[in-house]
Amino acid sequence: MQTKVIKQKIKSVGSIKKITKTMEMVSAAKMKKATDGAHTLRPFHQEAQAILEDLSLDPLASHELLAHNGVEEEVVVIVASNKGLCGSYNVNIYRKLLEAYTEEERKKLKIVAFGKYAEKVAKKLHIETLASFTHPQLTGDDARVVAHMLVDWYTQKKIGTVRILYTHYTSASVFTPTLLQLLPFSSEGKPDTQGEPRYDYEPDQETVLTTIIPMMIHNIIYGAVLESYASEHSARMFAMKSATDNASELQDELKLYYNRARQERVTQEIAEITSGAMALSS
Repeated sequence: MQTKVIKQKIKSVGSIKKITKTMEMVSAAKMKKATDGAHTLRPFHQEAQAILEDLSLDPLASHELLAHNGVEEEVVVIVASNKGLCGSYNVNIYRKLLEAYTEEERKKLKIVAFGKYAEKVAKKLHIETLASFTHPQLTGDDARVVAHMLVDWYTQKKIGTVRILYTHYTSASVFTPTLLQLLPFSSEGKPDTQGEPRYDYEPDQETVLTTIIPMMIHNIIYGAVLESYASEHSARMFAMKSATDNASELQDELKLYYNRARQERVTQEIAEITSGAMALSS
């Protein structure tokens, strides 16, 4: 390979390295902001989840949002990203969906998409998308709209079981795709058999549960969105760091090839000069 071509390759790799390094730094800053938001809201959506678990285990708590409505068609709220370059973040969401539902079960499935990649998953699996939210930054208002929309559809028996598929953020290097049932909220615990209500209701149970269950679901959905954002930016930061490291290694290899090629050229030129001198002297 000519030294000029190798030099151009070194320059190209250097430019890519600058871009990936910049993207890594941007992702690190966004990750910090996203993780702060996720950690701030986490106690609230965990408490919301705990309250719904308590209600689902209380035999004396009776409400239409705590019992299955008999409709077979399920809805999954998928939280994915709008952009790529985030490693296996979106792929893991796709794989989790395939693990959770068989091909036959996916025929009765509908999607509410958060992010363009959630739309792509629905298209790839030929699943109907009921609603899509793809603007750059999802807010608590978006989560509230989705929560009320799902509750209305569920009570009107337009849809059956509702689940949310998101990525739970544990640490900068650990984030897990998680599928959580929202309607009717399901708990893995055993029903309470004490015969005593877990909560006192004022003015009455129906009014209180009709108000707080959508509120709790909104909290869980928004918490899932923030957890997913933190996971996405962490995944992108590590992907860009890996790309930067790979660019550095490639650059070092190309420099080695360049030095070898230049040395070979110099050696060849010296050999040609020596041969020419010897020919003239003879």
